Amino acid sequence: MIVSTQGIVMRATKYGDTSLIVKIFTQEQGNQSFIIKNAFRKNNRFAASYFTPLAMMDISYEDHSKGSLKYLKDIAPHRTANPLFYDPAKSSILLFYNEILYKMLMDYGEDKVLFDFLRREIDRVNTATDSLAELPLRFLLRLCKVMGYFPEDNYSATNEYFSMQECRFQSYYVEDAGIMSRNESSYLHQLLSEEKPVPATRGLRAALLKQLVAYLQMHNEQIHKIDSLEILASVLH
Repeated sequence: MIVSTQGIVMRATKYGDTSLIVKIFTQEQGNQSFIIKNAFRKNNRFAASYFTPLAMMDISYEDHSKGSLKYLKDIAPHRTANPLFYDPAKSSILLFYNEILYKMLMDYGEDKVLFDFLRREIDRVNTATDSLAELPLRFLLRLCKVMGYFPEDNYSATNEYFSMQECRFQSYYVEDAGIMSRNESSYLHQLLSEEKPVPATRGLRAALLKQLVAYLQMHNEQIHKIDSLEILASVLH
């Protein structure tokens, strides 16, 4: 059976001297792995340069076995010269997104809602002209919503601290118990309740970003250390 679908590149790993093994999250069948032979050879129509992290493309392949590597029959990249990779801030954001998504979706099956969400988020980074520093925070919150553990916004004068375990705000703070500080909790509430950009210091944004990654890790055991987190925090202002 020939499958024609859209796909988002999750990871490309060199195999031998000339080939690649590429994992692509597809709209129709979830994660699929492909072997690309002679990917580094000049004039190969499946050139290695097409398979950059979170690159979007239309693909077709023969679905002969779910448990083995497949071969691509055709690809049509959505962007042949993506401006993301010439912008340090945007490329750092995508590197961060890719690391989280690759670990979260390691063996993920078909999920068209999630696929459409990822496509919109990649486009959102591509077309953004301002407020880049807030994009990763908004992305993590929208991702939490799609995955089913969106924070409850019950913030009030008596519930000033967000509990990552309970997914809601509460009235007391306990150090080292997965509870955000008052400033982090207030900033989180503003992001949850307002669509327009929320003013914040670089330090506060970095602190909340770290906390939201910890929140994801708490509710998804496949996400471990995120190496790109420090890189992203150093690039965004």
